[in-house]
Amino acid sequence: MKRRVLLSTAFLVAAALSARSLTLLALTDAEIVKASDRIVVGTVLTSTAQWADPDGDGIQSIYTVATFRVDQVVKGTDQPGAYVTLQVFGGTIGNRTMGSAGVPLWKKDERLLLCLYPDPDKARLSPIVGAIQGRWQVTTNANGKDIASRDLGEAQFMARQADGSLTAAAKPAATEEPLSDVITRLQSEMAK
Repeated sequence: MKRRVLLSTAFLVAAALSARSLTLLALTDAEIVKASDRIVVGTVLTSTAQWADPDGDGIQSIYTVATFRVDQVVKGTDQPGAYVTLQVFGGTIGNRTMGSAGVPLWKKDERLLLCLYPDPDKARLSPIVGAIQGRWQVTTNANGKDIASRDLGEAQFMARQADGSLTAAAKPAATEEPLSDVITRLQSEMAK
């Protein structure tokens, strides 16, 4: 729990440092897996913008809420066919739009591999570990093979040094690769 609070705090502090793009603490696959309560592959069935107050502070903001069907479980207690409610900060209601640069909204029919924090329906900004780092879009190529890719957008990355200070870091790889390779890599981290 302490690690999750530290990662969330680092995310919020880093996000506040950059008004034009999201700045994140760069996470390794091992850190993503460790912070994840669940790792699942599935499909967004519905996606709706609504007003919400997930932290109970009395201030409502626009969140895009999705119903996500789990098709494959890599980590966690979900079963294939289960439904998970996910919400992310941002969206549009009428002429009012809210959002955070670099935090993708849910899109109906989108297939995703997600690494999720505990209680994803109560997420303040994003239920995805590392904001966008634990999210892979899944498409099927012409040969019928599932391909996973991360879209890290314009996000900037920082690394924590041994003394606790933050320095600029290279953007993690966002290449396309077979979904099975990503899952195998995450499972190998789980086995350590």
